Amino acid sequence: MTRAHSFHIPVMGIGFSVDTPLKVSQYGIDSVISLIDDILLEKLRKMYCDKFKMPYYEITEKTEDFRAKRITSYLNLMNNLAKKKFEELKNAAIEKSNEIKEYFNMLPDGSTLKQEFKNLTAKYFNLNEIGNWIKDNLSIGSIDVNIMTKIDKDNYTKEEKLPVEYNDAHAALRGYAKSELNSSIILSAGMNPKLYSYIEQFEDFYPD
Repeated sequence: MTRAHSFHIPVMGIGFSVDTPLKVSQYGIDSVISLIDDILLEKLRKMYCDKFKMPYYEITEKTEDFRAKRITSYLNLMNNLAKKKFEELKNAAIEKSNEIKEYFNMLPDGSTLKQEFKNLTAKYFNLNEIGNWIKDNLSIGSIDVNIMTKIDKDNYTKEEKLPVEYNDAHAALRGYAKSELNSSIILSAGMNPKLYSYIEQFEDFYPD
């Protein structure tokens, strides 16, 4: 599958790029979400569920493993909404040809995808043929995640220290691993051997 762009939108602080996939994924642009603040992710999940009239079930701090479950639920929501927008864009190629032309005009002049589209539409504009080509060649932007490895504090319940897998970064990793995403994880801000060892607990991180 040909990638539309040669750049990505990196993680920017805790919240600046936390919902970027909803704005750019349908255009084939990869972006990175920070998984540090599960409280923020839960609030945003509620906001977007309300906005798109989707059912919302709160994950409170009384829920077992609430941090990981909040992250999983938020990532799944972003994934589903981004896919929906991507499908709408592809359908627009058939229903509204001007919209898809504008999409390709945004690509850099050196883009192979842009050149192939120009060649396809140089002599005629067959909507069905173009629609099939778009479905075969356009790809959705990847929803990648970032975990700051040093932000891995211990957590407690009723003054009892929880096992290490409930530490912040460990829970974030578990939340991502259990999500529906098929993307990349960026580990930043220092070394955390315990967290790196924890990766082997999830089969998704092994080669196919």
